[in-house]
Amino acid sequence: MEARDLTRAYVVSRGRSVHALRGVSLDLAHGETLAIVGESGCGKSTLARILVGLEKPNSGTIRFPNHGNEKVIVPMVFQDSLGSLHPRRKVAQLIVEPLLIRQKRFRMTAELREKAKELARSVGIAEEHLERYAHELSGGQRQRVNIARALSLDPEILLLDEPLSALDVSIQAQILNLLIDLQERRRISIVFISHDLSIVRHFAHRTAVLYMGAVVEYGETSKILTDPLHPYTKILLSSDPSVPKSERLRFEGEPPSPFEIQQGCSFAPRCPIAETACQSEIPHLEALNQRAVACLPAVRSLKTSHGNAPSLS
Repeated sequence: MEARDLTRAYVVSRGRSVHALRGVSLDLAHGETLAIVGESGCGKSTLARILVGLEKPNSGTIRFPNHGNEKVIVPMVFQDSLGSLHPRRKVAQLIVEPLLIRQKRFRMTAELREKAKELARSVGIAEEHLERYAHELSGGQRQRVNIARALSLDPEILLLDEPLSALDVSIQAQILNLLIDLQERRRISIVFISHDLSIVRHFAHRTAVLYMGAVVEYGETSKILTDPLHPYTKILLSSDPSVPKSERLRFEGEPPSPFEIQQGCSFAPRCPIAETACQSEIPHLEALNQRAVACLPAVRSLKTSHGNAPSLS
């Protein structure tokens, strides 16, 4: 999947608009997990809804190069595992719901029931649970049902929007191991939206860091999370509970208004290394050491150390 220059603004009142996405570009390779991280309100969920087609961007494009004009299905697994499931349908019906819609059926058939059993086994749901309702399941079991339903149409891409945050730590590990196993067996590409960087570190091949609707750092997860270049990424990493309080970095100042198109770098009012040029010049992603960063001081410092770096196309 190739997303290019996605923008999204919402008109809220008196002609004022909230700019949720500001020119986001991403690539997703076959069999890869791409994590999208950032603080609350940075645009992660808006981006997710656009990638799966629940919303349309104001501008920008999404392409699936290997599919030509064929429509590509990108199912989504939401954070709220209970709210995502119809309360009056049993698990078997919930799992094959996309197939019922595609076939324009209102009732289960023997063939669909067998398909439900097969999908349930693939995600570790016991057969006796197929006759239960969503409220009779645990949070982990409900999320397995959501994953099974997402897999029912044999997608090549799966989008997960904070799928683990409402679960206990032990259940998170089980679901994460399930996703890793499914990806290896099915060669599915995954877009994984999360605020938990410890999970991202073990699960994602590449990571995109969002701030105020724009990608500020992008590249291999191992590089970004061990040696971040953007000051915003450094602050995010230092907020991890495993980091001693005495070593944590803190945000200074206030973020800019989401109602305005920012002049200069949107992180400059909170940035510990901001320079005069940051107030007026908008930084663009530049490729540096197998990743990209949108930070004028960081780019100049690395260029001085390693020579000129090509711009990210």
